[in-house]
Amino acid sequence: MQVNNTQYGVLTYESDIYVKRNWINLGDYVQSTAARQFLPCVNEYIPRDHMNTYSGNKVKMIMNAWYMDIPENFPPSEDITPLYVSIHINSTIVDKIFTPASIEHFKKHAPIGCRDFYTRDLLISKGIDAYYSGCMTLTLGNKYKRDNVTDDVYFIDVMYDSMSLPELISQPLRFGKRLLNGRAFEFNHRSKVLNQFFDSELLKHAKYEKQIIPYLSADEGFKLADEFLRKLANAKLVVTSRIHTALPCLAMGTPVIFVNGGFKNKVDNCRFDGLFDFFNRIDVDMNANATANFEFDGKKIGMNTIIKNKTLHEQYANELADKCKSFVV
Repeated sequence: MQVNNTQYGVLTYESDIYVKRNWINLGDYVQSTAARQFLPCVNEYIPRDHMNTYSGNKVKMIMNAWYMDIPENFPPSEDITPLYVSIHINSTIVDKIFTPASIEHFKKHAPIGCRDFYTRDLLISKGIDAYYSGCMTLTLGNKYKRDNVTDDVYFIDVMYDSMSLPELISQPLRFGKRLLNGRAFEFNHRSKVLNQFFDSELLKHAKYEKQIIPYLSADEGFKLADEFLRKLANAKLVVTSRIHTALPCLAMGTPVIFVNGGFKNKVDNCRFDGLFDFFNRIDVDMNANATANFEFDGKKIGMNTIIKNKTLHEQYANELADKCKSFVV
């Protein structure tokens, strides 16, 4: 259904840079799926890192995303009418993205909704009206329902940067770097934490998956994101260190535990300010000492343990949904 002949675009991740490195983060298409659910139709796929070269029919776009791999390609084309909600500007590109043209663009389309406090404070420091919106993936419960709950337990990229010895051996260059920086001896951190909190039956029963996948087309990316979200919606429990696995679980009501460990630098940590309090968390320090911010029955979490999510995110999810619905009218 198209509203008043208005056309709509959605962010995709088709680009030479992704083809060259041959991988993408499925979480990017999870974010775009969250935006797409509010659009009456999708007329254009527009790559996030090439929005500046878009030339065609004027389109409205919900611009929730991680900004960005090619900051020199910001701001977007004038043919795009943006709604800036749930954006993250990473600390690695601050010196490149805030050109006079970009600052003027943000001011023109303010207020800018930010998915973390870091981005909100950064924009305000540049004189741009900004607020904390939370993440668009918190709205995915509007589309995805727990209507066929299974006994499946998923561990998705838990402490993905604290690599096991087999993972390190399979990546000699990374292994060498970690020997030099003293991180190679973290190889047992993940297993130490998992064995501390989860019983052997659950760990044996669980399915272990990754959010980083080989490069694929936008159509394939949306298809995989849809399958991924339907699987999460009906899982018994999800344990992850990926926010775009954990936040959709909150949205859909799937019991989820976020393992906050293995993030060693500001590239990772600046994304989380404002989101961590939403989660039942296991917090892990640099020595793999871990504590939980939630209670559970028994000494360890098993197949019959009941995990109840927090509800702090609900206000932000409702406000985001209202803003997106108003935008497409």
